[in-house]
Amino acid sequence: MKPGLLDYLACLRCDGTLACEPRQMDGPEVVEGILRCAACHAEFPIRGGVPRMLPSALSAPERATSRAFGTQWHILSDLSPILRSEFESYLHPLPAAALAGLRVLDAGCGSGKLAAAATEAGARAVVAVDLSDAVDVAWRNLRDRPGAHVVQASIERLPLRPAAFDFAYSIGVIHHTPDPEKAFHQIVPLVRPGGRLFVWVYALEGNEAFVRWLDPWRARVFTRLPTWANRSVATLLAAPLWAVIRLVYVPLSRGGLAGRLPYAAYFLYFSHLGFGTFWGTVYDKLVPPIAFYLSREDVRRWLRDAGLIEESLNHRNGNSWSCLARRDPRA
Repeated sequence: MKPGLLDYLACLRCDGTLACEPRQMDGPEVVEGILRCAACHAEFPIRGGVPRMLPSALSAPERATSRAFGTQWHILSDLSPILRSEFESYLHPLPAAALAGLRVLDAGCGSGKLAAAATEAGARAVVAVDLSDAVDVAWRNLRDRPGAHVVQASIERLPLRPAAFDFAYSIGVIHHTPDPEKAFHQIVPLVRPGGRLFVWVYALEGNEAFVRWLDPWRARVFTRLPTWANRSVATLLAAPLWAVIRLVYVPLSRGGLAGRLPYAAYFLYFSHLGFGTFWGTVYDKLVPPIAFYLSREDVRRWLRDAGLIEESLNHRNGNSWSCLARRDPRA
């Protein structure tokens, strides 16, 4: 933990100011120590360089989700050489360069790959938060990046100061929480008035057949299987699909004919990211205990209820929503 993280943290119990008592240092990083609240005297451990600020009890779905994604990001721990272009593709039409000089929140950071991209885009500070022990992977990937911080916490109870950030994003996370709308509304007050918020979620539109015929197998079968079995299933599914992408979709795209095929934009997007990223996405479809597919109206209702100003709402790759909004400067 870098000392600068204290500028963003708040006590999980009373929102009070925290002080750090280091017990082991590695250069500027506090590797082991205690965070103590000046108001209520609550204590939170720092282990492996990461403040552990989880609620005293997690629901069964939250525990299962944490295990599933913690395992996934330990498997996919390396930073991709194309992480910057992947980050750009999510944020479109906002250029990643727009984050230069900003204080940024990554709500649901996984391995920290997008937080790393945010630092490369010039963000002044990036606070990366995740529920799972993927934070250990994120800390290894981010520890040497100035201004990058990692916290283990629940997106439904973030131990962060109100209005502490200029920009917050949550990519591929809140649709895996027990209450996506509640998770969304937990992020909003952490952004300063006039600041921006970006979310990427699964769309109902474009996934109707998947939701009806295939997604039920996730909850009934795959979430009950051990990790090794789901890794094998993911490979058995991803390998032939990847062959179809490379041998059918990519050649047809050169002649402008791939658009007639199902999930064309989605599969062609992965053709640029490589098999590892595609395999991770297939695995991601199998293991989460919770997965919501949200309509355009769902997302717009969240914006209205939060008093946010919609800047863009795009049907990304025909099967997800990319939403950029701004807090009213008068808020």
